[in-house]
Amino acid sequence: MLVRFRIFLVCLVIGLAPMKSAHAVMNSLDWIEPNSSVRKRLNLENFFIEEQILANQWKKISPFTVDGEELKTILYRYNNSRYFFPRQFVIRFTIQGTGLVYEFDVKTSQLKRIDQTIHSGHNFGAYQFYRKNILYSIGGEGMWSYNRQITYFDDKTKEWEILRPKNQGPEAMANGFQGYSDAENAYYTGGGDHKNYLENEQIDMERGFYRFDFATKNWELLGQINADLPIKEHRISYWNGEHFILLARDRLFIINPKLNEVHMYRDNSLYFEGGGKQYTRNDTILYYHNGEQGPVISIPVNAYLKKSSYVGKFYERDYSLYYYGALALLALGFISWLLFRKRGNKSIRFDQAEIKLLNRLIEGQNKPVSTQELNRLLDCDTKSQESQRRIRFMMIKQINEKLEMHFDIHECIERIPSEEDKRLTNYRLKSGTVKKIKELI
Repeated sequence: MLVRFRIFLVCLVIGLAPMKSAHAVMNSLDWIEPNSSVRKRLNLENFFIEEQILANQWKKISPFTVDGEELKTILYRYNNSRYFFPRQFVIRFTIQGTGLVYEFDVKTSQLKRIDQTIHSGHNFGAYQFYRKNILYSIGGEGMWSYNRQITYFDDKTKEWEILRPKNQGPEAMANGFQGYSDAENAYYTGGGDHKNYLENEQIDMERGFYRFDFATKNWELLGQINADLPIKEHRISYWNGEHFILLARDRLFIINPKLNEVHMYRDNSLYFEGGGKQYTRNDTILYYHNGEQGPVISIPVNAYLKKSSYVGKFYERDYSLYYYGALALLALGFISWLLFRKRGNKSIRFDQAEIKLLNRLIEGQNKPVSTQELNRLLDCDTKSQESQRRIRFMMIKQINEKLEMHFDIHECIERIPSEEDKRLTNYRLKSGTVKKIKELI
């Protein structure tokens, strides 16, 4: 009996160990002050606002309050949080994998839950951001499936609502490259995980790179992500509002999705590997190396970009649809030409000047018409030589095009040198065409 009790105690300790470890991770809501590099947090164990001195070292600033039931909710579900500054003296927190939304009033030092979410667990890893003073959440995964929805938090109803696109987007939007561009009013996604959720589970990369335009509510497949980028080996990337940053230990890839460019920065004295907490201030990305134990790493993207080298395109467009479209247009154009030609054969018309010239060529038993005679027939013999040349050219061209459309004979009226002066040009009907043209007019 004693042996069984000892075994029970050992199992209990082993079973509680991960619970204690997990609880140690979910004990605070933290943020970085918008106008400084000071990192602060709400310690949910001692209920103090704390300020970071060094890595993993904090000092107490002042107490804060939170309702007991709301505290239970956040401790029970907390995994990771994001913070936003929707208005002055207010910090808004969202809890990963849930619809929970909390607000901290800096003036009253009170933390309060503001949402009315019931269901959760469907959007772990969702990307959240503010657009036009509205909180959005896109993608994520949970409940053995991927969340493909675009949702936003309605401050009036305190509920999450859905934004319905006009077309289908990617199958999965979790991890990889996720970012909202305020300048473009667009959301980028691609390179994320794509599990099959089968017995023999496999995780593939979402190679397609997409852009969602909030103005048109349309998804656009921009292309396939460059296969030379090491996104399988290195999965940590950050977004600063304009560039994606892919951390690859001895290298740093700086990606501009709008310009479709990839640059690489290398510094032998630096080591680029992601940490636990990550923040963005202007173009600079800050994160904590080795979780909470290491120092704060700063990546001034614009400064590094000036010292980087161009690698190539971020994604390659798929032009197969354009090729098929071009072929379809060619086929349609050819069919239209045949129909037009057939219809044109029945309705070909000559104007009076054209009939006058054709009658002269026919009645003269195809005797060549000289340039001087042609000028008189076209009533342009008193005009300048340049005007005469242009009028002759256009008349012959128009008649030949109509006859070619009808008879499929090229250059029915042909140009031949004058026998009297080879420098001059005469005009006559091509052999075998006189009878056909005579019947036509």
